[in-house]
Amino acid sequence: MRSFAASATLFLVFIAAGNAIECEVCIDRVSLDCSGELVTCNETVKSCQTAITEYTFEGLDPIHSVFKNCSGLETKTNMYRSAVTKGLYQQGIEICQTNGCNKAPIHFTPINRTLNGVKCPSCNVNGALSCEVNGVVECVGELTNCIYMAAKLRLPGAPANESIAYRGFTSAENEEQYLLGLSYRLQNIVTLEISKGI
Repeated sequence: MRSFAASATLFLVFIAAGNAIECEVCIDRVSLDCSGELVTCNETVKSCQTAITEYTFEGLDPIHSVFKNCSGLETKTNMYRSAVTKGLYQQGIEICQTNGCNKAPIHFTPINRTLNGVKCPSCNVNGALSCEVNGVVECVGELTNCIYMAAKLRLPGAPANESIAYRGFTSAENEEQYLLGLSYRLQNIVTLEISKGI
């Protein structure tokens, strides 16, 4: 009887180990796709993720990045966007649940640029960790909340982190939701406030 129980336990461990999901793991700081090795995730992980980010600002080349890995339990498929008068930050996160399912690239959904009636205070500075309101922006599409953020941003090729601060509008409902969508580029967040528009 003991040998049967031991065999059954070993069989169940084998089955459980076989149920661990495999995800592609890679990172690229200059594009929206990357390729890497398939890695067997921790047995508690049931999904893979791909996260892409884009930061555009008038007069500068777009800054892209992609991150593929095993998915944390709190991570959900979502699109996060924040915008200022002349710039846009967006991150797309896609979660999938089969072996190697995050190998294919993902893409940003089109931006709805229809005015939604919400207005937010506006400012945008590089090289500082605060900015004073210098105008008002009219929000578009699903971006219905206001954001004020100051943080250090890691830029490709830069010798050190860049300080940024901005006020604009976002699709995030609260600070916690926005933090789940932040790129690994953001370091040392000094201020993050999300509020209803005016």
